[in-house]
Order: sequence, then structure tokens, then C-alpha cells
Amino acid sequence: MRLPLAAAALAAALPVAGSAYAEDGPFSANIALVSDYAFRGISQTDERPALQGGVDYAHASGLYAGVWGSNVSWLADAADDVSNSLEVDLYAGYAGEAGAIGYDVGLLQYYYPGSYGASYRAGAEKPHTLEAYLGLSWEFLSFKYSHSLTDLFGYTDSDGSKYYELGAEHDLDNGFTLSAHAGYSDIRGQDNYTDWKVGVNKEYGGFDFGLHYVDTDINGVDEAEERVVLSIAKSF
Repeated sequence: MRLPLAAAALAAALPVAGSAYAEDGPFSANIALVSDYAFRGISQTDERPALQGGVDYAHASGLYAGVWGSNVSWLADAADDVSNSLEVDLYAGYAGEAGAIGYDVGLLQYYYPGSYGASYRAGAEKPHTLEAYLGLSWEFLSFKYSHSLTDLFGYTDSDGSKYYELGAEHDLDNGFTLSAHAGYSDIRGQDNYTDWKVGVNKEYGGFDFGLHYVDTDINGVDEAEERVVLSIAKSF
């Protein structure tokens, strides 16, 4: 996804970290269609739809791993000689509980296959990024800290950038779930920013339908302006 005020991107609203062991086996899969791939408040698809999906393995011990993918356009939009149109995320970690507190620690590799020509920000690193993360949860609240171990999505000397996010969920009647999210991007050498999201999900007929309002405090960037995102997802 595109970072504020520059042609760099972040990527992945993964619904994965801390996958639970399924009673019918350790493997699960998911597929989703979204009206806009928004990650950390920034559109990855120029506010166009995205098809997304992944496969997870979760061991009874708490160890898990998986792969997730989505179409993206931010790299190709930034330079004519970039052929990338896909984001692939590989992740692995360990999740468990300590009393009433749930925890989740792991690594996430963002990978953008394709070719990058000379016009792709001369001297910049490729956008592939490795992040470590730590998540905590208690009842309806969750917190996650992500720390880049490489340059963040191509920004030179941006390793060590941080992202903090706080979430809350509340189950309503008839299969509705109300959710809220607030995040803060602390990017080395770049402008920091805040993003937020609020919305509702509804389970119906084995599918999960979502309606969310997304916004940031970034000014003058179309991909970061307020918008409504619709989604439909299915887990297997």
C-alpha cells in the first residue's frame, strides 16, 4: 500500500495472526472480495476492488504459519516500468494464553513479485519488507505492535519503523459484530500518521459481510481520504 506523501506502499490487512487450531484439522483457508484494499488506512488498489485469499496451518501447540495474497496496484501506478500487481505475505508465529491475556508473536514477510525498471525511485530498495510483531488481547480489546526489520516498503534507511494498533470488538444480536480500530505509523525519516476504522460485520449463509468506514489524518492524498469499504468473505 502507498505510504503518505510518497510512492511507497504498505501491505496486508491479514486476518491471520494467532490462528486457532481447528477441531476438524490444523489447516484452514479463506477468500474475500473487497471494494478497496485498505491497509493502515491507505488504499493499495487506487480505491478499486481486490480479490484476496490465504491458507493457514495452526498446530495444537500454538505454532502457526500461513500464506496470504491480494492484487495491488500501488507499484505499477507509481512507475510505468514496474510490472508488479500482486502482494504475497508469508508469516509464522506462536500464539497462546497467560491467564486472561492472549498473546501472539511472529514474523511477517511482505513480497511483491515482478520486475522493477530504472524509473522505480532510483537507488531505493525493493519494497519487500520483513516485520516482527507482538499482539496482546483481553476480552474484547486487542493491541498489536509491528517492527520493521528491513527498510519499510522501499524507504531508504527506514528499518526500525513501527506501527501501533488498538482494536475492539463487540458482539451484537443476530450475528452482527461491531468493531473499531486505531493505528499509528511511526516511519523513520518520513511523516508519521494516524489511521482509524469503524464498522460492522454480519454472518449470513456461511459468509461474512462487512461494512467499514476508513480514514487517516493525511491531507492531500486521495488514497488516504475517508471512504467506505464493503467486503464479503468465506472461511473453509
